[in-house]
Amino acid sequence: MGPFRGMGRRRRLALVAGAGLAALALGFLLARPRDEPAKTSVRSAVRSFRQQRDAGSAGGGPGEPRLGVYRYATKGSESVKTLVLGASHDYDGVTTIALAPGRCGERERWQVLAGRWTEVEACPAGAGVAPVEVTEFHEFFGTGQKDAFHCRSTPVPRTPGGRFSSTCRSDDSSISTESRVVGVEPIRVGGKTFEATHVESRSRFGGRNSGTARRDEWRRRSDGLLLRRRVESEADTNRAGGTHYSERYTIRLLSTRPQR
Repeated sequence: MGPFRGMGRRRRLALVAGAGLAALALGFLLARPRDEPAKTSVRSAVRSFRQQRDAGSAGGGPGEPRLGVYRYATKGSESVKTLVLGASHDYDGVTTIALAPGRCGERERWQVLAGRWTEVEACPAGAGVAPVEVTEFHEFFGTGQKDAFHCRSTPVPRTPGGRFSSTCRSDDSSISTESRVVGVEPIRVGGKTFEATHVESRSRFGGRNSGTARRDEWRRRSDGLLLRRRVESEADTNRAGGTHYSERYTIRLLSTRPQR
């Protein structure tokens, strides 16, 4: 007896329809773009730093940290969800921040994945430094997106409770940030304790994106070297019919001696 003999017509149609849906689902899975984030290494960050034209300068002048590649213990992830796709990228491990000369100060490049990095150039502003350019890069499903922002900031205070703000704009987006100096706190790195200025910031995204972000940073008082950072960010955009992005991570400096 054949496999369909004795079955009613509706039952046979249901089986055929079910097989068709399964085939469509399998075809969709096979056609989905792959999302395979690649980790980066400290060695590659050092090699990239050495290739820069001004890398020969050691930096570390009065009130400035030494130039080079710093290692950070990292925990966290980023994720994206659209109407049909979703992906999450794990950050856990060691990431790097390369400090290189900028136009008016130093440039920080945080590299967490081959397809995820942030570069900030900061200049003196009051008792501290403030960003003048911020570039963000994210890659999902083999497609990268780079957003470059130009920023203006109010002077940065030194005293606890002091507040300052910044506004960063790209062609179609904006980031408005309000910050407050929480105070001076001890932070331990490599068996030594340093005085660190704790600054908390709250950002709101506008333009193409909507959402909010919270950032806490602890920087060494003597030179502004980043010792610790904690970030929580949620954003939505109407691209691709609606996309939600989420990022949460903490980074902690492993050594105050950079690799060059």
